[in-house]
Amino acid sequence: MPKIRFLLCFNSLLLLLINNESFAQCCSSGNPFISDAEQPALQSKVLTSSLTYRYSHASKYYAEDSPFNDLPFEQTSYSNYAEFQVGYGITNWLTVMADLGYFFNKTLTTTGQDPYKGYGLGDAELYLKFNAYTNPRLKFSISPSIGMKFPIGVFDQEVDNVQLPITVQPSSGSYKYTGNIFVSKGMGKKIALAAFVSYEYSQLIESDNFYYKYGDQWIGAIYFNYHIWKGLGIDLQVRNEYRAKSTRENDEIVEASGYDVVFFTPQLTYAFKHNWYLSAYSDIPVYKYYNGIQMSFGYAVSARITKKIDFIALKARKEAKK
Repeated sequence: MPKIRFLLCFNSLLLLLINNESFAQCCSSGNPFISDAEQPALQSKVLTSSLTYRYSHASKYYAEDSPFNDLPFEQTSYSNYAEFQVGYGITNWLTVMADLGYFFNKTLTTTGQDPYKGYGLGDAELYLKFNAYTNPRLKFSISPSIGMKFPIGVFDQEVDNVQLPITVQPSSGSYKYTGNIFVSKGMGKKIALAAFVSYEYSQLIESDNFYYKYGDQWIGAIYFNYHIWKGLGIDLQVRNEYRAKSTRENDEIVEASGYDVVFFTPQLTYAFKHNWYLSAYSDIPVYKYYNGIQMSFGYAVSARITKKIDFIALKARKEAKK
């Protein structure tokens, strides 16, 4: 009997540690990265708006670069997420962009326990994108940007008087500062190449229930675009996401935090009349490395609809009809 009680206590303690340490590091609270949201700076008086739906699912633990299966329970994480993004070219060299995320659900299930389920507004982001260099003849452009993310959604969320873990909070609870650069190069009429590098710094989360700081994040991506036929195009992206280890009270480093993951993201886009675009894509992890034992990223599938309005061209067409 003492041995059985010891094993039960050990398993309960392990479950508690995994819930509050390991899983909490894999999938940060707040908005996920939306592939293909990055683009060159817009021309003057051009407006773009898009609505993205994303479903993500994860259920495997990793220790370093190998699956870790020796756990006395099973966990699954999944979410249904939507993001609205709008951009406007103030001038030919300055574009203002903003986005807002919303979680219909952000759910964590564990065998033998009631599921945790967060929902509501996530973070909002506002950033400025600059047309640093453009060469139409070479079809080459460089567009750096700076921005800030605002935790406007609910944090410290409770459901049925139960405090939700940080990983299922809809908002990140932290102001974040970002800087990135997007470079694109056309290769003839049907092929284009692009690259993207981003850095994100998170402020300390100091709320009623959490004292936590996410590690700095770096994202680098390479894009290949091919115009297949008429309005149909395919994008192939290879993206690397790296996050440093997190810290908590007394500058203690959270050892089971931080990761280095490589994604392959295929995407199909179809251009309709009147500058409407429909895209579908999937984020597929092809390499994963985690410090300690953490739940790893799984797959994600997304769909996006985009509308582009060129007010200068629109005005010219109206005047030509007079």
